[in-house]
Amino acid sequence: MNRMSDCGMRRWLAAVVVGLAVANLPVLAEEEKKDTKNALREELLKLNAVTGEEAQLQKLRLLLKDKTKAKQLVIEAGQMLKESKGKENPFNFNGASIIARLAHINKQYDIAEPFYEYMIEAATKLNSGSKLVTAYVGLVSLYFDSKKYALASETCEKFMDLTGPEEVEREQPFMLERLAKAKAKEEKFDEALRWADLLIDGSRDGAWYFLQTKGWILREQGKLPAAIDAYLESLDKLEANKVLKPDLKERLKDATRYALTGLYVDNKEIDKAAKHLQILIKRNPDNPTYKNDLGFIWCDNDMNLQESEKLIREALELDRKEKEKLKEEGKIDEVKLNAAYLDSLGWVLFKQQKYKEALEPLKQAAADEDDGNHMEIWDHLADCYMALGMKKEAIATWEQALKFEDLSKRDAERRRKISEKLKKARTE
Repeated sequence: MNRMSDCGMRRWLAAVVVGLAVANLPVLAEEEKKDTKNALREELLKLNAVTGEEAQLQKLRLLLKDKTKAKQLVIEAGQMLKESKGKENPFNFNGASIIARLAHINKQYDIAEPFYEYMIEAATKLNSGSKLVTAYVGLVSLYFDSKKYALASETCEKFMDLTGPEEVEREQPFMLERLAKAKAKEEKFDEALRWADLLIDGSRDGAWYFLQTKGWILREQGKLPAAIDAYLESLDKLEANKVLKPDLKERLKDATRYALTGLYVDNKEIDKAAKHLQILIKRNPDNPTYKNDLGFIWCDNDMNLQESEKLIREALELDRKEKEKLKEEGKIDEVKLNAAYLDSLGWVLFKQQKYKEALEPLKQAAADEDDGNHMEIWDHLADCYMALGMKKEAIATWEQALKFEDLSKRDAERRRKISEKLKKARTE
């Protein structure tokens, strides 16, 4: 009888082992999938025990560090909520609150919505005013972020119909403000302004605040001079306010001035915008935002280019030092340069025709996955590519820019201009 050689035996055994392994792959994969699912569910259920706003925010920050896993957790939580229909919900208010916010931040809006709705249901049963406020404010914010303004209006109106507890009644003027803004987003401006005027007339010491609401609505309507007047009146009322503590009053005045700078830029009154930013820089020399913004609006309008570059570089350095301090304190994991400031630096270098120098900060800004996905940043990068004769890269960059959503009314005009530049580049 022929005997199999040692070499042949080894080959036969190897084939058998491989065959068995391949046969078992679907089973092993299914087991691994089940284990992952169970681990995710176990982690999700532990969220029910996280109490207190500070502890919940800390947990939320930890979950957001791993973006891929955070999205998996949200998907699994959504599945658990669906499976619980007609049964006891696996999440209490605490767990639902963390999941809703996690989904909201991740833009998993379809999953966040039922969690906010469940929070409202749970808070109503508990008759907890603070929880009702948290749930309703979260849901309205979700509808704003997902541009479902009619649903935002409807939810605000439901909250306005609530009677008690005390926390709900205190929040109702601010919910009415959200209703006015939602109506403005629906382009129901007469109704929005009527609610804003009602808030102004009904608020003695807080009229300055609701004047800014009116200014916001007028800006949405495209009535920039009227919006500016509303913010200027708010600034005057803040100055005359005798109730606010002096340090708080000064901070609120700064915030109002900053809002005015954006309005003046929209209204092509660059000198007035610059004047307010110069006041803010003098009052807050260590604030990088004011320095960056002044540098950017000057360079964007081909003014004071060398001074603009100096201000933007100072903003980047201030921001870096601030983040290094936060990292030392354990509040952030990495020091990452601000994408908007990098874009400003690239743009001011571009304006000075330093195209090679401009390219690197613009590429860095666009590469930021969190803050670089903005049409304006990618438009600047494409302009730089074109100036360097890199037409293929410019076209690809403009194509990507058009995929981003409009974040402001200015973006609609930018979208039109990008489309024109892209068409011209393709035909040349």
